Amino acid sequence: MVAVPAPPASRPHQITLTSVKSGVRYQVIEQNTGEVPGLGVLSPRDKPVVINVKGPSELRSSAVEHLRVQIDGIPFPIPAHVTGAMFVALPDTFTTPPAPKASASAPAAPKAPAPQSKKGR
Repeated sequence: MVAVPAPPASRPHQITLTSVKSGVRYQVIEQNTGEVPGLGVLSPRDKPVVINVKGPSELRSSAVEHLRVQIDGIPFPIPAHVTGAMFVALPDTFTTPPAPKASASAPAAPKAPAPQSKKGR
């Protein structure tokens, strides 16, 4: 009997989806488990959909070029060659940590002291 190693445990992360076109279907599938934590139809006026996943996942859509994707709050660009009813592999944050957020390179300037009010006579 051969022991099959289990995939490393991944930390959970959030995928946020919005649409720029009406009636765009989406489906998010976790690759390790085959679970479907997200399935539905989006339109531009809908609230963003937030899906919690663990591990690498796959985004399938009827028009994937009309979806805007964020992983842990960081925009994930859809490749230009992916259009129509295709899928996009979303990375696992355990092996691919999210990109660092933009940080201020210069320290913030101290605030000027508030002017003191005149006391009543």
